[in-house]
Amino acid sequence: MSRWLSKSFRKDLLSSQSGSTPKLNILVVLACVFIALVIMLAWFALNRVQEKIKADVAEALEIVLQTTRESLNMWVENGKFQLNQLAGEPRFASMVERQLEVPRNKNDLIKSRDLRRLRAFFRLRAFFLQNKDRFGQAGFFIIAPDFVNIASLGDKNIGSKNRIASQALDLLNRAFQGETVLVPPMWSDVEWVSSSGDNVGTVPTMFFVAPIKNDQGDIIAVVARQVDPSQDFTRLIQLGRIGKTGETYALSKYGKLLSESRFDEDLRKIGLIDEGQRGILSLSIRDPGGNMVAGFSPLVPRYQQPLTFMAEQATKGKSGLNVQGYRNYKGIRVYGTWLWDRKLDFGLTTEIAEADALSPYYTARAVILIVLGITVVLALGSILFAVLIDVRANRALQKSHDELELRVEERTAELKENQVRLEQAEERSRLLLESAGEGIFGVAEDGMVNFINPAGLAMLGFEADEVIGQKIHPLIHHTRPDGSPCSSEECPMDHSLTRGVIGSRDDEVLWRKDGTSFPVEYTSVPIRKNGSIAGTVVVFRDISERKEAEQALRESRATARGLLDATQESLLLLDSEGIIIAVNQTAARRHQRTPEELFGTNRFDILPQNLRESRKVHFNN
Repeated sequence: MSRWLSKSFRKDLLSSQSGSTPKLNILVVLACVFIALVIMLAWFALNRVQEKIKADVAEALEIVLQTTRESLNMWVENGKFQLNQLAGEPRFASMVERQLEVPRNKNDLIKSRDLRRLRAFFRLRAFFLQNKDRFGQAGFFIIAPDFVNIASLGDKNIGSKNRIASQALDLLNRAFQGETVLVPPMWSDVEWVSSSGDNVGTVPTMFFVAPIKNDQGDIIAVVARQVDPSQDFTRLIQLGRIGKTGETYALSKYGKLLSESRFDEDLRKIGLIDEGQRGILSLSIRDPGGNMVAGFSPLVPRYQQPLTFMAEQATKGKSGLNVQGYRNYKGIRVYGTWLWDRKLDFGLTTEIAEADALSPYYTARAVILIVLGITVVLALGSILFAVLIDVRANRALQKSHDELELRVEERTAELKENQVRLEQAEERSRLLLESAGEGIFGVAEDGMVNFINPAGLAMLGFEADEVIGQKIHPLIHHTRPDGSPCSSEECPMDHSLTRGVIGSRDDEVLWRKDGTSFPVEYTSVPIRKNGSIAGTVVVFRDISERKEAEQALRESRATARGLLDATQESLLLLDSEGIIIAVNQTAARRHQRTPEELFGTNRFDILPQNLRESRKVHFNN
């Protein structure tokens, strides 16, 4: 470039001072160095910005995934607890023992008196548990050791082999060995009818299964509670996501989608599922080889395509994090984190499209490149201008130099403005955490609180500066509900930091700033980085209303039972078919039976023969 400029202005140079040529060469060299330096600085800055954004995205993905996992685990444990309570009732076990004695054919099982009693028992429990699916139906099954359904709320499955034995035999065997298990989503074996009467065909379903024991403690059968995966299961999973394209979903060990997809409409448009079909249990998490949303058409059928990078790792039981990019089941490049939950027996992943995750980086890159391009153009123009001025007047050259410095300052100001935008992007990421309804706080490796969200501060009554940088245990977890002191060595929250274990409790209290306490359900999860524990995240919620509701329900039941037994009138509560579903002591003595013997029997079967028909007609009218 120096040679070209020298030739272009040879005549002017001959007339210039003898020192102009060395000055020109030095100026050109300095300008080239400046441009190279600006390019290197821009490249370095862009790399740092990209690394920072990827690190923030990775951290947000990990938090979303762990929070989703703990929410699911709490939901599963609650479902197991409710089913164990039902299976542990002695009266229920007695009815099951009698039903097991009925011959294994559909007609005899359906006509069994104990089946009617079991159904009345189930309906009452379904009412209190509000165990309904999206079609307004509730499902319970009693499964014999030979895997035959001996009781359910409907007649279609009675006498046939239970669906769980065909699709999840290992989990059913674990239940018969005494373990309460969750059976992940599978296809139902009967066609379902909506509340409006429309036949919707077979739909995905899932189960909680618990053992039933007799008085000797032997397992005689199992009870299965049917759950609609499109409700709480999918709702808890889909709550965890970041960005517009973020998605959290569950997958089976064979790479099948186990939860509802946020993008069923997109899946239909690109042909991954049929019209009217849903992604759950229909979509395989496979890599099509290209972006199908952008028009890519795979060369091989879906079943021959490999699992996505995430699915291949997760189905092997490996947890991982990838912010370098891989293709998801639609062929879109995404960042994601995943794990295989051996307790739940399925995988969980949180993903976000690479373009969505890096949108702040692309914005910053465009601005920096524009500024860099302008700077280079201005620099080249300045060199040319400087040569002309140096030949004609040193005074004009000095003026050009001053103008160049001014422009550099302006570009520097623009770079600072871009930095502010990046900080604002980081602030938006932080607000995602602060918008959570549960209390969430984090503890650093040194045991000090490094963040707490507004919901947590509101429940505890502290200001942020009173908590951040402090040890959390002496502030909120120093005393047990009975007033005895609770040391940090006994604290499950502290165990997550010191031992790297997940802690979850619902029988403790946290203490507010004003000295009052409230019952709490919390989960503490260790944060791991490079194989070591870098801190913990604790998620907690106030369960005062739930505790009060449980106590009120117990008192209400005891009061109702006492009122029934105290009255001298005979009281019988019948269902629409005349089956006795409640009876007081006075009525039992009148019929010379116990309340347990009358429960589940037909009212008209215990009347004298000459009164049965007239009373039944009166009852029906």
